[in-house]
Amino acid sequence: MKKKQKPVVETLAKPKPLATRTAKLLRDEGHAWYHVLRYDWFYLVMLVTGVVLLIFFWQPLPPKTLGIAVGREGTSDGVYGEKLVSFFAEHGVKLNVTYTEGGKQPIAAMQREDSIQSALVLGGLHKKHELDNFWSLGSSQYEPLWVFYRANAFTGDDPIVHFAITGMAIGESNSGSNTIAHQILASGRRDTNVKVKFFEWPYLKSVDALLAGEINALAAVDGIDSPIIKKLLVDPNIKIANFSFAPAYVKRLPHLDLVRIPRGSFMTAPTYPATDINMVATSLTLVVQKDLHPALQLLFLMAIDHLGDSRDQFFAKPGEFPSYKDTSISLAPLAKQYFSNGPPTSLQYLPFWAASFIDRIWFFVLGSLAVIYPLYRLIPNYRTTLGQLKVNDAYDMLHATQLRFAQAQTQEEFDHIMQDFLQLQHEIEDWIPKLNIPAYYGLLRPIELIKKVALERQDFLKG
Repeated sequence: MKKKQKPVVETLAKPKPLATRTAKLLRDEGHAWYHVLRYDWFYLVMLVTGVVLLIFFWQPLPPKTLGIAVGREGTSDGVYGEKLVSFFAEHGVKLNVTYTEGGKQPIAAMQREDSIQSALVLGGLHKKHELDNFWSLGSSQYEPLWVFYRANAFTGDDPIVHFAITGMAIGESNSGSNTIAHQILASGRRDTNVKVKFFEWPYLKSVDALLAGEINALAAVDGIDSPIIKKLLVDPNIKIANFSFAPAYVKRLPHLDLVRIPRGSFMTAPTYPATDINMVATSLTLVVQKDLHPALQLLFLMAIDHLGDSRDQFFAKPGEFPSYKDTSISLAPLAKQYFSNGPPTSLQYLPFWAASFIDRIWFFVLGSLAVIYPLYRLIPNYRTTLGQLKVNDAYDMLHATQLRFAQAQTQEEFDHIMQDFLQLQHEIEDWIPKLNIPAYYGLLRPIELIKKVALERQDFLKG
C-alpha cells in the first residue's frame, strides 16, 4: 500500500526557490496585464494601428527594380549608366537603362515613362525651377566641352568663335554641346550678330564627318572615358582646341567649371598634348523623382560616392564628387544630409534599405521614447491603481449584497441573492489576490459579516 505523503508546510525560515518565485511573479504579472488589456484594449488597437500606418508611411522595403534614362550608348553617359547597373546589381536591385539622344531627352523620357524614375542630365541645360518635380542627388563627374578640329594648330583665344565662322558641328538642338556653344558665343561679346556656320547634326554623324574630312571642327560634350572621345584622341590628324578664355567663361556661366589637360598627359614621347589645354566642362547630374523610395536614393548616393572616389576620373580632384554643382535643380534632403554627414553609420552593419529606414526614423523613435518611457514608468502604479479600483468595486458590491440580504422578503429572492454572492466570492478569490494580496485579506472580514447577515435573514424567512 502506497504510503500517504504528509502535506508540505512552507516556513518563513526557508526562502522560496528562485524558480518558484519567478514563476509566480510571471504568472501574476501576466494576470495583471490581462486585466489591464481587458480595460484598455481600445488603446492597444490604436497603438497597433499607428505602428502599421507608420510602417506603411515610411516604406521600409524598397522596390527591387527601377529605371534610369541616360544619354547615347557608347558615350560617357552610357558608360556611367553601365557602372551604376553593376553597383545596383551588387546590392540586389535591378537598374534598367534607357538610352536616349542625350541633352534634354533623359528628362523627357523620365516624364513620359512611369517605369523610369531617374536620369543622368548635363548641368546648364535646364533653367531654374524648370524641374521642380525632381530632386538632384548631386553631380558625379565632369563632362568637358571638346572642340576637335582638322587644320594647322589653332593659337587664337576663342575656338568657338573661330570655328563657328569657318564651320563646325555642334550637335542637335537642346544637346549639351549645342547649348553650351551658343551660351559661349553669346557671352562677353558686344557684337552678337556673328555669322555662324553651325551643323546641328547627330553626334555620331558629326564624328564620322570629322574623321572623313567632310567638316573641319566638331564640338562635343562627353567624358574622357567615352569610346568616341578615345577614338578621336588617337587619330593623329585630329587636334584639341585650347580655350584661352576658359576662366572667363566660367565666371560668366556659373554652371561651367575649368578643367585642364596637362602637357604630356596622354604621351610623353612624343609629347601629347604638346602644351597645357584649358577647357570648360559641365557636370553629369543624377536626377530622381521626388517620390523615389529613400532607400534607392541612398543607394544612388552610395554609387556615385563610390564611383567618384575612383582614381580613373581624369579631371576631378580626389573626393570632389559627389557634389552639388548644378543648382538649377533642388538638392534632395537625403543628399544634403549625405554630403554634410556622410553615409549612415548603420551601413557598416545593415543592408542599405535597413540603414535608410533607420536613418529616416531614428528621430521619430527618440521622440516616441521620450513620451513612452515616462508612461512605462507609470505602468506599475497604473496596475496598482487598477487593482485598488477593483478592490473598491468589490467593497461596493459586498455592501450592496449585504443590503439585499437584509431586505430579502422571500426564499426565492434570498436564493437568487445567494447565487450572486457566491459568484462575487469566486471573482474575489480569482482576481484580488493576484492584484493586491493585503486587500484580499481585508475583504475577508466583510464577507464573513455578510454570511452572518445572510444566516440571520434565512432564519427569519423560515421562522
